[in-house]
Amino acid sequence: MKASTPSLILYFLACILTILFDLLGQESLVLYAKSIVVPSIFIYYLTTNNYKIDIIKAGIFLFSFIGDVFILMNYNDSEIGSVLSFLIVYVLLIFHLFKGLKKTKFDRIAILSLIIVIITLVILSTTILSLQFEKMKTDFSIIVIYSIVLSTLICISVVNYIVKGTFAFLNLLLMSVFFMFSDIFYVLNGFYLKLSVFSLIEMATQVFSYFFMVNYFIANDKSVNKLNNN
Repeated sequence: MKASTPSLILYFLACILTILFDLLGQESLVLYAKSIVVPSIFIYYLTTNNYKIDIIKAGIFLFSFIGDVFILMNYNDSEIGSVLSFLIVYVLLIFHLFKGLKKTKFDRIAILSLIIVIITLVILSTTILSLQFEKMKTDFSIIVIYSIVLSTLICISVVNYIVKGTFAFLNLLLMSVFFMFSDIFYVLNGFYLKLSVFSLIEMATQVFSYFFMVNYFIANDKSVNKLNNN
């Protein structure tokens, strides 16, 4: 058994239990199960990557965990804290991707795909933001900034996958899509229309998005190391 295997098993077990407890309405048990998700996938990444991690990735894991804690603790300022935490996560991911993006050569297919994605995201964001979220405490301007940053991350992910088409960027794209669905259904379920199916989609996409994120990190690290060795 590889050194990373136990932490990966623990991660999937925590994800499944989180979703199950959420469906059963056991909020206290969700708190315990979900609090294990980010630490276990973080340990999996560390052991797989020979305990090497840069400050950007460390920040991504840290603020992902903080964002989860804010959501789970359900304090008065939990909503704002979680929004700001995940906003930082998205900004750090964009910063991480920016160096590689500068070297990317755009062809017509990539440009056309990017335009389609931008139009789709604008329509989707406008539709979501036009809904009346009376319970939401976060300032509307922060939500707009959050939407723009997440949309930027999705656009970068789409372009990278179309241009390069590697396993790493497939995981990056899946991660971004899961982030998007998680955020959409978190808002819909928490502040617009509370439905168990919304909660299920939000919870499942959120916890499993970390798996694709770590898969991207691992595959991309291998590619970078291979290029450096050559």
